[in-house]
Amino acid sequence: MICVYTKQMDNYKYSYPLIKLPSAGIFSHFPKKYFIGFCILWLVIAVFEVAQDYISAMLNDSSFILAESLSYKLFWLLFIPLSLALDYGITKADRSLAGVRFVSCTSLLVLSVTLIHLIIFSLILYGVSNLIHENPVTLLYLVYEKLSTRLYIALSVYIALTLLYLLVKHRRAREKTPENISPTTMTIKTGKNSMIVDIADISWIGSDGAYLDIHTVHKKYVVMDSLKNIITTLPQNFKRIHRSTIANISQVSSVKSRGNGDYDIIMDDGKKLRVSRNYAKPLKGLIL
Repeated sequence: MICVYTKQMDNYKYSYPLIKLPSAGIFSHFPKKYFIGFCILWLVIAVFEVAQDYISAMLNDSSFILAESLSYKLFWLLFIPLSLALDYGITKADRSLAGVRFVSCTSLLVLSVTLIHLIIFSLILYGVSNLIHENPVTLLYLVYEKLSTRLYIALSVYIALTLLYLLVKHRRAREKTPENISPTTMTIKTGKNSMIVDIADISWIGSDGAYLDIHTVHKKYVVMDSLKNIITTLPQNFKRIHRSTIANISQVSSVKSRGNGDYDIIMDDGKKLRVSRNYAKPLKGLIL
């Protein structure tokens, strides 16, 4: 039985050039330029649609009312504040709920924000219609019409943002997991006794049937384990060099080619180990 302990360095910090890890939110996980780009996207869509309305009016020799055209394009700009509202709501739910409750609450939030988006949009159109038309359309008609024609667009965008939140959350959780912190000690159980060994002292590990010989600077330990299993508990400087050998490459003092794709490495303790050609490729640039 082998147990591995890890020790986290004081003031240990991860450094990422693109992603920050503040407290919460989709947009707060990214630099400001990404949120600015998100806003510009909807602004560009709105501007292009206004231009499309103008060109269409010119081609059809009809009147172009800028206020009316702009009011319809506010549908796209509403995604900016309401996406922030959705982001805030999901973050709050994530802090207090989990599992089915979180999924249910998030689904309700997405549907609520979508409906609020369409209702606000309908209210804007209703107000503009009352200002520029003698016979404005009714609010009920506008709400029904927008639910019929814009519901799938708004719902798709907010679902996509929710999935983005979950993706960012998952990535953040993986990046915060101390999986990259190297273990420093290993507890080796031999019979009734247990020994705590500094992993840095391990020079190489050899397989002998169902047992492993763990060679350290000071002595050898025999444990019941497999190379395939033990290598998952060791830091990155431990590499498989042969089907029956793992070596601590930080303790390699010299390397000599055999001329057939195999190599011999000399460890700091003077031990010569063979590097099989089948395991040589991953070691290129490290010790070969």
